[in-house]
Amino acid sequence: MSNTSHGARAGSPGTGAGPGQGAFNTANLWRLKRIGWVWLGTAAVCIALLAVGAPLNMTLYQMVLPFGLGMAILHAAALGLTAARPVAGMAVSLVPMVVMPLVSTPQGGAPMPFSVVAMVTQVLVICVAGMRSHWMVAAGGWLLSVGVGVMDNYLTLPHGQTQAAQINVVVFAAVSGGLMVASVVAQQWQHLRAELAAERTLSAEEQSRRRLAEERTRIARELHDVVAHGMSVVVVQATTAAYRHAGLSDELKQEFEDIANNSRRAMTEMRSMLGSLRDSGGGRETAPQPGFTDLPGLLASARTAGVRVRDPELSGVDLDAVGEVIALTAYRIVQEALSNVIRHAPGAAVEIGFTTAAGRLEVSVVNSPSDVGAVMAQLDRGSHVGQGLIGMRERAAIVGGSVFCAPTVDGGFSVVASLPMISVGKGSPARNQDGKGTA
Repeated sequence: MSNTSHGARAGSPGTGAGPGQGAFNTANLWRLKRIGWVWLGTAAVCIALLAVGAPLNMTLYQMVLPFGLGMAILHAAALGLTAARPVAGMAVSLVPMVVMPLVSTPQGGAPMPFSVVAMVTQVLVICVAGMRSHWMVAAGGWLLSVGVGVMDNYLTLPHGQTQAAQINVVVFAAVSGGLMVASVVAQQWQHLRAELAAERTLSAEEQSRRRLAEERTRIARELHDVVAHGMSVVVVQATTAAYRHAGLSDELKQEFEDIANNSRRAMTEMRSMLGSLRDSGGGRETAPQPGFTDLPGLLASARTAGVRVRDPELSGVDLDAVGEVIALTAYRIVQEALSNVIRHAPGAAVEIGFTTAAGRLEVSVVNSPSDVGAVMAQLDRGSHVGQGLIGMRERAAIVGGSVFCAPTVDGGFSVVASLPMISVGKGSPARNQDGKGTA
């Protein structure tokens, strides 16, 4: 919890704790003080009830010293016991209520069948039980206390029941019952507060797990976009080296074959890892990332793998109006499309186009058919589901765009992405170039 972590810092402000005493921070000390004050107040109330009850038992109710003092001590102690052990305290408190009327001789207008101190003590016992235990304990103690009062009216009063004694029992039942209900309600309110605090803690943990899942998704996407492209180039170069360079010795051919096999194995393992990392709720990366200025390097890398691609025409694109996130998304889509060409259509001609219209950036990557494409595709087969097209669609959807992938009529393949000039994300209002919202 936060209290422990803050307190663990030696000498941190507000804790008053030295090294190795992080648990004794301000919150914990205040909690200990509050508990101490509660027990001190309970002890003070018990002493006050004992100091008043014992003399009244011996003077006003003519009890002998052992009974007068003993019943007062037992009843006051029952209050303190109820705070620690509600069931035991409630049971002990009923003993004085039964015994007192049997050993007393009320004088004058002394309240009957119990003294005022005894009734106040029993009311406090019932309230404490309602605060400290299940409501049935407090309700059972209240019913037994009222039952003892009714029984005393009929069986133990020396001169029979009186109207005043009956009224006292009714008043005791009403006051103790009302306070018992209030104490149970207060206990339930405290439980609700504790449950709410627990739910807030659980929500914070869920949010932390969600952020972790988003980070794992981002890592999976970046691994695929960056590593898969480079590994695809390595596989194609190593596989076609024997055909592009005549006169290679058998040792060099075997070495290139080993490089290709190891690269394909690494790509298979990476795809397996991405399958466990990928999550549909990925977040956006805000750190510096590639953009349009990095396209020449990407195209040069593709050309070394045998892809015939020309530099795209960017003169008609207002690069200043394209947001950084959109530029990154466009770069990743082009990178993934070229990786697919290298894997599945080596030697194909690729046309890359960028156009802007109606506040949107259109990106197209179209490759021609390849004579050896089917053979090269077989070299890269595995028991995996491709992540490239999924990643492109996820990236476009995050910024409010879309990607359409389909074979061409002549046997090639096309990837067309439509992206907003400024990232709007899912569910946020679109914005035009002057920053004003549109319906």
